[in-house]
Amino acid sequence: KGIGLGEGAAYQSWIKTSNFPSRGTCSNFVGIRIRRPFHFLSSKEATNFLLEERNPENLDIQEQVPIFDIQSTMRVCARFGVDHIYRGRFPSPFTIDFVLTRRRGSKKVALARSIKTPKDLLKPKTAERLNIEYQWCSEVDIDWAVVDTSEFTPELLSSLRFIRQWFVDRYEPNEAIAVRFADAFQHGFEFGTPLDELIRKTASRTRLKDGVSLFKYCAWANLIRVDLHRPISLDVWIILLP
Repeated sequence: KGIGLGEGAAYQSWIKTSNFPSRGTCSNFVGIRIRRPFHFLSSKEATNFLLEERNPENLDIQEQVPIFDIQSTMRVCARFGVDHIYRGRFPSPFTIDFVLTRRRGSKKVALARSIKTPKDLLKPKTAERLNIEYQWCSEVDIDWAVVDTSEFTPELLSSLRFIRQWFVDRYEPNEAIAVRFADAFQHGFEFGTPLDELIRKTASRTRLKDGVSLFKYCAWANLIRVDLHRPISLDVWIILLP
């Protein structure tokens, strides 16, 4: 049925949030550059996706990617004394949380990334399965790593959702206008002033409409560097990064 296959907008996640209707940490996003539904089983996965979606180096982002080379994963499992995943009587694929595609010179390279909390990494079963992922990726020459999620806080996820709202609201960005707004916003920035007042003053000085959407897009595109580890809302003040 094409599940777990394809690239870009044609890719279908091997595991979908609909498989876990009662799991409160599941979430879905429609991609900005890759227009398809994305499925995440935890807030950590959702946070990683939003961070990677902002990274212009990523040509493609795939989540819940199955390793269909089951003969190889069964062989690796046997070598390390690990029970292979089964669904009923049949072996089931291991899945990699994220596979990122980036360009390196004239080539495209794949980066496999696993999303686990520090607490999860201490669990023997989790460590065993991660080792199978690592060993298989090493055999096929794919860079594999565990993402450091120690700073993936609820505040960071909330802030990323807030600045991404420009896309949800169907705002159509114009780069020249965005740069103009960002320059004016940073030039007139006053520490301790609520965000909605800063936006209103900037929109007035530049005579631009849709100030809130402009700010959100500029923050998303890193034209305005905002500290995302603090909660962001219109009625509080923000911190700009150098």
